[in-house]
Amino acid sequence: MDCETPLTQMNTNLLSLHDLSVHFAHGGGQTTVVDRVSLTLGAGEVLGIVGESGSGKSQLLFALMGLLASNGNATGHALFDGQDLLSLPTKALDRVRGASLSMIFQDPMTALNPYKRIGDQLAEGLIHHQGLPRAAALAEASRMLDRVRIPDAPRAARRYPHEFSGGMRQRVMIAMALLVKPKLLLADEPTTALDVTIQAQVLDLMLEIAHETGTAIILVTHDLGVVARICDRVAVLYGGRIMEEGPAETMLSDPRHPYARGLLATTPRLEAAITPRLPTIPGAPRSGGAMLPSCPFAPRCSDKMPACDHMPPLRDIGPERRLACHLEPAP
Repeated sequence: MDCETPLTQMNTNLLSLHDLSVHFAHGGGQTTVVDRVSLTLGAGEVLGIVGESGSGKSQLLFALMGLLASNGNATGHALFDGQDLLSLPTKALDRVRGASLSMIFQDPMTALNPYKRIGDQLAEGLIHHQGLPRAAALAEASRMLDRVRIPDAPRAARRYPHEFSGGMRQRVMIAMALLVKPKLLLADEPTTALDVTIQAQVLDLMLEIAHETGTAIILVTHDLGVVARICDRVAVLYGGRIMEEGPAETMLSDPRHPYARGLLATTPRLEAAITPRLPTIPGAPRSGGAMLPSCPFAPRCSDKMPACDHMPPLRDIGPERRLACHLEPAP
């Protein structure tokens, strides 16, 4: 889908983003952190969004959830299950959040309410959105805690967040997000700061439960190993713009954009020979600013050419693949 796709043709997808931008007002000016992003997601699909810190990944999810900071503003369209999330009144959005749209936040150490028992926090969504009696909701919460392999789930449900480790809190966050069987799960770096063993368990568990419930997932990460493990498609975000998008397997084996190639080159590989230093992408990431006519990656790109003063369109380059780069001519 390109930016010219009519909105009436986007309704076949569970989620369709059309020219979604996120701006923050400050000091009489405006900073753009997400710049005219257009994406689609089908039911049950897992989409990975990758890029360096500051590329706009988390703010894109916050815009969908209606959780931008008070000086933030989202424009464009985000059609989810037939409704435009960006234009919904607060009460209507509240009926969507926590019911058909859930989110796992980046830091499980601060995302849980420290004053409420774990079971009560999980049961809240079932009580509010599905009308379950408290006892029935707590029973469902306990079953889900057991499902995410938290030992002695009934007792764990009566504990407070500070009694859990970071890995266990992450499991609680997954349980909370999936308990209501949402149509779409937004996962913002769900395995950050976890060791590799726990990370693998958390990812497999999240994917297993999502498949059972038919939940689609948008996974925000900077870890291409995570993308390779669970994602169907991947979109590369830089400076708030999509540089490249396509099937995960194809993107990881044959990236076309210089930035995507750079990200892949900086990922350690077990089979590679030991070298004194990993490759890096020169320069500093562009984390936001005014909407520019040029390619945001151009200042760091070794393949920069005069044409890069104008942002290339995000266009089809093959089956289910899109690229925004002047290096590859239009087919």
